[in-house]
Amino acid sequence: MSSNRFRNSADQLCSRVSAIIWKGYWICKGPPGKPQRPKDSDIVILWMHGGAYCFGSLLSATTNLLRVAETLDERGVSTSVFSVDYTLSLTARLPSQQIESVAAFRHLIEIEKIDAQRIILAGESAGGHLALTFLMALRQGNLPKPVGALLLYPWVNLKNTSPSLEANKNKDVLSKTLLDGCAKLATDEAVDGTWAQVGFIDLTKPLNGGVTWQEVLPSRTWVNVGTHDVFVHDIRTFVHEAQATGAHIELELVDGMPHGWNFTVDKPWEKRYLDLGQSDQVPAAMMQGSAFVAETLWTLLNHARE
Repeated sequence: MSSNRFRNSADQLCSRVSAIIWKGYWICKGPPGKPQRPKDSDIVILWMHGGAYCFGSLLSATTNLLRVAETLDERGVSTSVFSVDYTLSLTARLPSQQIESVAAFRHLIEIEKIDAQRIILAGESAGGHLALTFLMALRQGNLPKPVGALLLYPWVNLKNTSPSLEANKNKDVLSKTLLDGCAKLATDEAVDGTWAQVGFIDLTKPLNGGVTWQEVLPSRTWVNVGTHDVFVHDIRTFVHEAQATGAHIELELVDGMPHGWNFTVDKPWEKRYLDLGQSDQVPAAMMQGSAFVAETLWTLLNHARE
């Protein structure tokens, strides 16, 4: 991190951690400029990046996540961020990514001694799908849940049958052709095995085996999606299904916004933000998408602890 804003914090940022079956990065250990052991942070964000399981990088949202940590620190909440470096589907099919994520979580709670009640799970797009299947695996393994979950425009139905794929096809950056290709690549070796049998492909349907979303989800879950997103119909269906089981899950719709809007709106501001000095105040108009995520996490944390 050679940027002006984080030059003096480089030692606490983007440090790699790995084991035999998983790897990841500490985006920050404590708020930028205020290093601390993650177990001493008020919250640890467990981040799962998007990219349809085919693309993307665990570091692609680094600038945004650092701004999230800064904003939460301004709210009096010290934050560490850990990003899972799950294997993309060009190399490994589902459920390899789920297995890796659970192993990384076990490292956080068993080796780094981070209380699960300090961990907030967060995922975007395919990372949102991975976050949900990760929570299902925690239940199956009798592991503790994170205190809350934030799902940004999650890809909840890998069959890509949502009516909004057609309705929003000229309003969004995603296409059914792209999504179908990525879904086939991610699931091709798993559709006849355990993955399909437990219902991981389409999460808008009731879960198999009598399991409910109330049992799977943390005490509070917050979902955000734009009304121009091709996933919006499936996300609404998923949230309604989860609410019907008694899960505490909130859906926030942002009018006129496409897929990935939270970080897309920040792109034009990133260079100017990184050019700021570490002690410079960030203008209100700068990095608003990241500020929105931080405010949502702050609200989620307060609700989860009620």
